[in-house]
Amino acid sequence: MIDLRIEKLIVECDKHLKRVNGAHLKMALFMPLDATKYQQLSEDEIEHIDQFLFRFAKLQDAMGEKLFMLLLEFLKEDNIKQKPFIDILNRLEQLGLLEDKNIWLELRKIRNNIAHQYEDEPQQAAEALNAIYASKFALEKIYTSLRTSYAGLPTTLYKD
Repeated sequence: MIDLRIEKLIVECDKHLKRVNGAHLKMALFMPLDATKYQQLSEDEIEHIDQFLFRFAKLQDAMGEKLFMLLLEFLKEDNIKQKPFIDILNRLEQLGLLEDKNIWLELRKIRNNIAHQYEDEPQQAAEALNAIYASKFALEKIYTSLRTSYAGLPTTLYKD
């Protein structure tokens, strides 16, 4: 039997990824940014950036706060909810579900950096946006790898 919680979460993550990809494609017309280009962004361009940042964060949160733990629960790992997040990342890496935990940690750092940028610091904001824009491919790779791994897990591991 499949895990309906994971199935529902995959649908949610797919939706976020679709929106991330759409915004990323629209942003390609004006990326990368520098301080001058950042200050001259149109309202439409700002909307594309906002959509990208919002959905990127939603996808990352869904994965980090839910999908990682649900996959480990699905594999019948013990005491997942009591473990520190770094232990969860380590276990996912040990099981081959996460290629490199450091990539995930770097993605979190990049995302947190964008939250600390302000409109009155155009160069720093431009650099932070460039970094998160470029990191989309790494986030997508991690998600699609997890999704593919889940689909390929032996049915004998499925929870009843």
